[in-house]
Amino acid sequence: MTKIVEMKRLIKYITVFTILASVFSSCDEWLEATSNTQFPADKIFSTKKGFYEALTGVYITMGDKYAYGGSYTWKANDMVAFPYLVQDSENFRYWQNHNYGVLTVENELAEMWKQGYETIANINLILRELDERRDVITYEPEYNLIKGELLALRAYVHFDLMRMFGVSEWNAENAAKKTIPYVTQYNKEPEIQRSYEETEQLLLTDLNTAIQCLSVDPVTGNAPSDFEEIANADGYWNNRNKHLNYYAAKALAARIYQWKNDFDTAAQYAQEVIDGALDNQVVEWIDPEAIVMAVTDDVRDWSFSTEHIFSLEVTQLQSNLGNYLLDLSAMSAIRLGTDLVYDLLFMTSDQSGSIAGAEDVRGPALLLRYGTLGFSCYKLYCSTSYDQKYRNRIPMIKLSEMYYIIAEKLIKDGDNSGALAKLDEVRSHRGITDQLPQEYSAEEELMKEYYREFMSEGQIFYYLKHTKLSPKIWSGFNLTEANLIYPYPQDEINYGRVQEL
Repeated sequence: MTKIVEMKRLIKYITVFTILASVFSSCDEWLEATSNTQFPADKIFSTKKGFYEALTGVYITMGDKYAYGGSYTWKANDMVAFPYLVQDSENFRYWQNHNYGVLTVENELAEMWKQGYETIANINLILRELDERRDVITYEPEYNLIKGELLALRAYVHFDLMRMFGVSEWNAENAAKKTIPYVTQYNKEPEIQRSYEETEQLLLTDLNTAIQCLSVDPVTGNAPSDFEEIANADGYWNNRNKHLNYYAAKALAARIYQWKNDFDTAAQYAQEVIDGALDNQVVEWIDPEAIVMAVTDDVRDWSFSTEHIFSLEVTQLQSNLGNYLLDLSAMSAIRLGTDLVYDLLFMTSDQSGSIAGAEDVRGPALLLRYGTLGFSCYKLYCSTSYDQKYRNRIPMIKLSEMYYIIAEKLIKDGDNSGALAKLDEVRSHRGITDQLPQEYSAEEELMKEYYREFMSEGQIFYYLKHTKLSPKIWSGFNLTEANLIYPYPQDEINYGRVQEL
């Protein structure tokens, strides 16, 4: 029997993160002061505060080191897709070489699977209690917000598990194959495996319902006039970028339709996100010059958080990172080689002769720091003295990705010039003053932009898998489709799960 099923049989309690503050405040403070405590579900969900705590606990669980606080982002997924320099004494080299049969890698993959399904189990428990306790959450807009976030989060986690442990396309050839279990109920019975076609429908049903529920999200400007007084007097629904909000749900829809190769629908959702999120000031472009000119590391917006449509605040980020990313001299460090950095970030312009990438803040101008072992990416910079509004941020969905989704649609339409223009829109907000020459291949430039933009975020893995492109930027680092499919944990195979590829 799988660990997940055993967990679902044994759980009588949900792990929640109780808030030590005596009053509710911003989401920042909710995520700052927490302790791991177990309470019976009937006690937790007897008050509105209990639902808040349980929802906050889901986000904290997502930040686990085997989930988005590590393995799903800067660690395993990034190691697989990016030609880093790693020391032989570290397990990172196994990920770099796609040696998924090594015991340490097998163990981490099992934890990645387990952590995803534990998050989903907690989501399903809260959804069950939410519907059974309508006398607790009586205000309809607030009920819709909680339900919408939970459904969108369930879709988000399932989608990433499918992309990590499944095939690269949901096409006619793969439609009938079995994929990962899509779990929609909190009960003692194991979830059966369904086909990709069936699972896709479950995913889209969750997401479409979530978008409908989240239409009252304060970020849209459509919240009822009494929302602040009735539902947000304590400020819990502030800082919507740290929750899976309405625009994040639509951005997730853009990702899903991109994966389905429905590029028109993906681009439509992406444009809606761009227009709505910018117009309603949910996000704003960074000022690259201001960030570079900031006087100390502790006041720079290293992750470009103002552009996060959705991000996690991972309170254990500094301990998760250890010496892997931020210590310029640590032997355990993950580094980018000098040649790789110069090839990727210092782009000589054929038109002007200038080094067009020298001012790109994603490179040595800001994010990449040089040490004795090579360049280190500071995107996930964290310290105890770091400015609170930037601290511990893991980007989950960013504004730039929406432009890239539209660019891919234009490439598929044969509009190379239009796609290059979309890339230039992002590049102009990264400090690059030269436009891409019209004779450049938009497909090749889009790949480079993914590498520049999404270091340490895990998204390069998904892009390469979805496009079936092997990196053409560096020789000697070639990826096959098989390299980008994680094997099911052995416990799942023993239980009878089938990984159909």
